[in-house]
Amino acid sequence: MATVGTGFGVRHGLAALGADATRLVSLLDGVFTQWALDAGAERCTLPALLPVVDAAALGVYENFPHLAMVAATLRVDDGAPELRRPERIAPAQLQDVQLAMPSATCYGVYLDLRDQEIPDGMLITVVNTCYRNESHFDGLRRLRAFRMREIVALGSPEHVRRHNELFTGLVRDFAARIGLKLELENATDPFFDPDGVQARWQQMVPVKKEFVHGGQLAIASVNNHRTFFGDRCGIHLEGGAKVSTGCAAFGLERWVAALSETYDGDWQAILRAVENARPVENARPVERLDPSRTAGPSRTLDPRPAEFQPPSRPG
Repeated sequence: MATVGTGFGVRHGLAALGADATRLVSLLDGVFTQWALDAGAERCTLPALLPVVDAAALGVYENFPHLAMVAATLRVDDGAPELRRPERIAPAQLQDVQLAMPSATCYGVYLDLRDQEIPDGMLITVVNTCYRNESHFDGLRRLRAFRMREIVALGSPEHVRRHNELFTGLVRDFAARIGLKLELENATDPFFDPDGVQARWQQMVPVKKEFVHGGQLAIASVNNHRTFFGDRCGIHLEGGAKVSTGCAAFGLERWVAALSETYDGDWQAILRAVENARPVENARPVERLDPSRTAGPSRTLDPRPAEFQPPSRPG
């Protein structure tokens, strides 16, 4: 799987990027990060792993245990001679698992703000490696480990709505400028079981929209979690109101896959297109999400509860 000076290689759902693909990831992440900063986001760094108990508090294991991955340490009480050249490590050789490998970057944001009172209009951007035990792997399109840049909005329902509208427009414009054909589709959120009532409710009143390339590959999404994560983590606004959350998420390797397919692997053409479409400082500033400009009380929004309880007959 030699990748130096070339595009990329994938083995066992794990990607290695060569110089050109690495440069592309850097350019793309720079674009998304600049959008976040222009909108007023704070750039943060959060842990790559989470305590299992915290992941459980977010509903990870009750809603999609089939995707979950965890990190364990080894039992070495007897010197563990069988571990000198292992092809795999048996469960009996592992300590009890205490650490979770997150499947979404935004988890760390909510956990970091747990039990806090925050001002309306908060924006945070963070990038991290995410892990998913997919049913199958497919090049850069579906990986076991991948990088996700997120811009997370916390505040009133109106703040989240404006955040999602802003980033929807930015993605559409950027994709057009780099020649990437995307369709915006309603989707169910991976936070919830795709066969469950919560997912069916989302199809009726969408809280997740994906930018899809080639009819199958979702490379970005905008999400409205309403008060789900705020309630789970005890986050509230100044004055005691419930906090709503949402995020714009970008799967960096998936963008590389989509551009590689669009340009038939011509890395120089891809790099030129992205470089030419990068934001120019002070030329066309992104709207800054100022909570003082909120367009009215939350009574105009859907008042349904945080757990997204659907009607008894969602059809």
